[in-house]
Amino acid sequence: MKIFAHSFAVVALLVAAVNGFDVYQNDYTQQSEASEVGQVSPASQVSDDSPSQVDPVQQDNGCTLSGSYVQGTNVSHCNTVIIDSLSVPAGVTLDLSNLTSGAHIQFQGTTTFGQKLWDGPLLKLKGTDLSVTGPGTLDGQGSWYWPQGQNVTKPVFFKMNRVINSTLSGFNLINVPYRTFSIGNSNYTTITGLTLNSTAGNGIAKNTDGFDLSKNDHFTITGNRIYNQDDCLAMQSSTNTVFSNNYCSGGHGISIGSLGGDKQDSSTTVAGLLVKGNTIVNSDNGIRIKTIIGLQGLVTDASYIDNKLVNVKNAIVMHSDYNKTKGGYSGIPTSLVNITNIKIDGLSGSATNLYDVVVNPDVVSNWEFNNIAVNATNVGQCNGGPSNVQC
Repeated sequence: MKIFAHSFAVVALLVAAVNGFDVYQNDYTQQSEASEVGQVSPASQVSDDSPSQVDPVQQDNGCTLSGSYVQGTNVSHCNTVIIDSLSVPAGVTLDLSNLTSGAHIQFQGTTTFGQKLWDGPLLKLKGTDLSVTGPGTLDGQGSWYWPQGQNVTKPVFFKMNRVINSTLSGFNLINVPYRTFSIGNSNYTTITGLTLNSTAGNGIAKNTDGFDLSKNDHFTITGNRIYNQDDCLAMQSSTNTVFSNNYCSGGHGISIGSLGGDKQDSSTTVAGLLVKGNTIVNSDNGIRIKTIIGLQGLVTDASYIDNKLVNVKNAIVMHSDYNKTKGGYSGIPTSLVNITNIKIDGLSGSATNLYDVVVNPDVVSNWEFNNIAVNATNVGQCNGGPSNVQC
């Protein structure tokens, strides 16, 4: 892989093993001349066939990563990281988890990830005051994974953990192997203007969720386009979340769940969710809340405002009977997850069934449905909801 310093860089020492081409990262010191073994040099002096990667050091702290990525590459001192048409080997994570505060990461060209059955992630991000931008594309090469079915281990694409006060915008993720974004423990962060596209795997790209959220606070996802074959949004937990003005196509709709645990705590609570101005097209569900039989948790203060459906199967879905072991609804709503203060105001478009509601009446309260203008073939089923909600 090539690392380009954006201004004059100090020379770094490499130690490379000859047999087997094993490369080891070594501490380096400033030198006036290049080591006989290898060197990091200004852009004009970097060879295209550079065999290894070391910590980049440069005056303006700007780095460009291109060519073949080397595991362990250290970008912790780079204020700007340009990732340009990088090739990440199979079984290796593109590690952006040790960034300096305020770093700017820019994707250019198309970055590809080698194929291997493992849990990933293909890329991980962590940091504070980050700006992650495009216009580049990340290609997970999902066509290798999709035909292998759902009983093999596939890598999560883009994992965010402890990303604080940051913005991701203007790049593309295509051909997702399994779950696009896994986002946890992140606060005051916005994702906007992304395109997530796995249409090449139409019918076989299972479990390609758009955004999976757990234990975040004040997280906003707005103005994105998601083409997949699973939930557009899937919330296991989080507080003060905004999901607005997104376009969701081909999946399972906008979902809370599946949710539930041995007790109600931060990992089993969704509180303060605003879902507004989204369009859901050619999907199994429009709006869905799905909780697990026998388990506890809380869904509260969720508002769904002015969302539009186009050719969905079930417009409004609320289930307290999800059997996680079997991966389907049991028909017996024994979940102990409380579902309270749910507001739907403004839902339009077309669906086969208006309602698919099977909930535990002992754990639901204070639902309010207004301005429902969905042209549905069937009313569907509505069992166990609060008495004030008339299906």
